[in-house]
Amino acid sequence: MTSATSTWPPPNGPTTPRVPRESTIVATYASTTVSAPAALVWSVLLETSKYPTWNGFCPRVTIHSQPQGVDKSDTNLHLNTSFTFHVVMDSAKPDKVTDTQLRVTDISTPEEPSQYIPQDVLDSEEAYASDLGKVYRIAWTTEGTFVARGLRTERFHEIIPLGDGGECEVRTWECQGGILARAVKFYYKDVLIRKFGEWCEDLKMEAERRLGEGGVDG
Repeated sequence: MTSATSTWPPPNGPTTPRVPRESTIVATYASTTVSAPAALVWSVLLETSKYPTWNGFCPRVTIHSQPQGVDKSDTNLHLNTSFTFHVVMDSAKPDKVTDTQLRVTDISTPEEPSQYIPQDVLDSEEAYASDLGKVYRIAWTTEGTFVARGLRTERFHEIIPLGDGGECEVRTWECQGGILARAVKFYYKDVLIRKFGEWCEDLKMEAERRLGEGGVDG
C-alpha cells in the first residue's frame, strides 16, 4: 500500500453501510496519492470501457443494465448500474478470471452530493471523508449468486483533492461479511490486499498519463 497523506484507515478498520465494522469478517484496503486532479481520476475510474488499458486486476467489465435515463450502451458506472467484474487473481494466468456480479450503491460528487451516508455519520466516522463539497465517492455491492451463497460485500472509492487541487488522495476499501467471507479470508485475503494496492497504482499511473497528454483519453 502506498503511503497516503493522512492517517487512514482508522485504527479500528474501515466500515460500510451494508457491511458495518462489527459484522466485517475480512477488510481490504489501499490508498495512494495521485499527481492529477480528482475530477480526472474520477473519470478514469468510472469509464469501464477503458479498464483493459490500465486495470491489471480487472481488465474487463460487462455492463448488464443502466438506471432509467441512462443510455443502455453507456459503459460508465452510474448509481444502480448492474455489472460484472472479470477479475484476474493470478497475474501469471491472465486468461483465468473470476466473475463477480455487482451493483453501484452510491455515487457522490462535489456537484451532486449524496445522502447515502448521513452527514452526522460522516462527521463522526473516520473511515469516510466528511466534506461532500470536495470528495468524489462511489460504492458497489455484490448481488446474484454470491449473495445466495452467503457473501455480503461493499466496496468504496473516495477521491479527495489535496492542496490547490492539482493532486488528490485515492482511498479504496472493501468490507466482507457472511459465511462465505470466512473462506475468502482464509484463501484470498493476502491476494486481495496486494491486488487492491495494484489497483491504486494502476489508477494513479493512468490518471497521470492522461494528464500528461492533456487529459485526453488514450
